[in-house]
Amino acid sequence: MTINPFTEIFDVTNRKDLAEVGGGHNQKGVEFQRHWAVMRMFELEASGAKDFLFLFEAIQDIAILDSCTAPTSICVYQIKKKDRKEWVWAELTSLPQPKSTKKSSSAKNAKPLTDVQKSPIGKLYATILAFKKLQSSGRFVSNAGFDLPLSDGTNASTSLPSVLSSLSIHHLDLLSKGLETLHKAGAPIPDLSRIHLERVELPVNDPGTYLVGLVHKFLEQRSPRHAGQARSLVDSLLAKVGPLGAKTDTCKTFEDMRNQRGYSRSEFTDALGMLESLPDLLDHLETWLSQLFNEGMGFMDITGIRTAATSIYRRLVMGNISKEEEHLSLACDTWLTTHPDPTQLAPFLQAANDDLQSDHPYVKKHELLAHFVLRAIKKCVDPT
Repeated sequence: MTINPFTEIFDVTNRKDLAEVGGGHNQKGVEFQRHWAVMRMFELEASGAKDFLFLFEAIQDIAILDSCTAPTSICVYQIKKKDRKEWVWAELTSLPQPKSTKKSSSAKNAKPLTDVQKSPIGKLYATILAFKKLQSSGRFVSNAGFDLPLSDGTNASTSLPSVLSSLSIHHLDLLSKGLETLHKAGAPIPDLSRIHLERVELPVNDPGTYLVGLVHKFLEQRSPRHAGQARSLVDSLLAKVGPLGAKTDTCKTFEDMRNQRGYSRSEFTDALGMLESLPDLLDHLETWLSQLFNEGMGFMDITGIRTAATSIYRRLVMGNISKEEEHLSLACDTWLTTHPDPTQLAPFLQAANDDLQSDHPYVKKHELLAHFVLRAIKKCVDPT
């Protein structure tokens, strides 16, 4: 019987034996995870990926499918921050040191091989083992390195990323025996080439600044005109993906799960497209504010308009404009079509505020003027 890949994915998400219990992320861990997710989206986009679908807190921390419509592969991620020191063998596997090492435990005190099932690597391996139709792999990602010996005599802390099949022979043998306890009788030996350990440069204490820098470089190559909007774009994407990992509603179908916890490449490119389609309003805004200052507008009013306009622009990039704001924008557009091009800005704005305020009494003055100025600028630079 042919198994639908989405059915298989949904079935895996509902397996209680694969769900993580306890050890939830603190706030720093949550921020590290969602910043990493956005960073990974830009990496995939820069690599030329044709499609992808991120699933948050559905299968381990994050799972990435290679397609929204016809997936053939899935990569399951555990994203863990660490405040001090590197990851060591016992933390990753819950296994004793191999007998050939000096730190090896005595047979009397050695942990049973089945303990690997509760370890990060054991959980990751059990999850990718659950997939039969989809090609599956796993990655353990952290800001910290990995103090593990490799077969070539080097250490995983200096080789990034590292595949588990490249571990030293004694560590590889013990881990294989431990993971065999997850297999059914007669199954092939564990394929440790399917799991990687990856250290990322994303700092735990200030992931935002690092991510904005990466996105700025991306935009300089993809859309230089909008490189200055890197922070707004990052904020918008973080605001989109943040709630996806916090949803706890029970999903009855894969479609429910995708709607609640998924973020696709089409949504990602829509965010990029929104950035491209919006004229560089904030640059023009500064010209208008300079003119208003020259005409006698005070610092308080100029600062209020600038602050409100920046917030509106960010919501435009995020696609989070409310119905009330849409109605106000339409009213501004209508007013502009019935009034001639002004020779002075200050009286023009005052007249618009006087007329529009009566129909929008709950909108603060600076907010209303910011909406009006942005709509007026948009009409100038993009009259269609």
